Amino acid sequence: MKASKSIAIVATALLFLIFMPACQGKSEVSSAPDFTLLNLAGNTVNLSDYSGKVVLINFFATYCPPCRMEIPDFVKLQKEFSPKGFTVIGISVDNDGERVLPPFVERLEINYPVLLATTKVLKDYGNIYALPVTFILDRDHKIVKKITGMVNEEELRPIISKLIEEGKDNKAK
Repeated sequence: MKASKSIAIVATALLFLIFMPACQGKSEVSSAPDFTLLNLAGNTVNLSDYSGKVVLINFFATYCPPCRMEIPDFVKLQKEFSPKGFTVIGISVDNDGERVLPPFVERLEINYPVLLATTKVLKDYGNIYALPVTFILDRDHKIVKKITGMVNEEELRPIISKLIEEGKDNKAK
């Protein structure tokens, strides 16, 4: 009798946990945390420096094969969409970034800012522990999409295009 009562309580608790999120409605889109990080020249860069732009933030490391594979797509998207109010920001988690990043950036012809991660920025963006992780932000720097794992140009292009167009529509109003 006691065992069946315990099972019923556990089952009820599990059902509550499973169905509770569905009853809460749509959660509000969260703002991307602002940050102050160093670039490879030793200058500080803030996310707020890119106010009004659609931003793709990519957490990566030079030793991460999927990270290296997606960078050429980011370079292409930066080249194409930068004049329309878009930027890619790479945030490196490499331990010796000041030393390993300059030749890496040159070899891959990275045409966007590459910044050095801090423990704080990794925590602020959800305790980044797997790489790569990519965030897409609208012009108000609300997080529109988070992608853990490799992503490619074909997946990103429609999202970026839509956000750029929405920004144009909002400016016209």
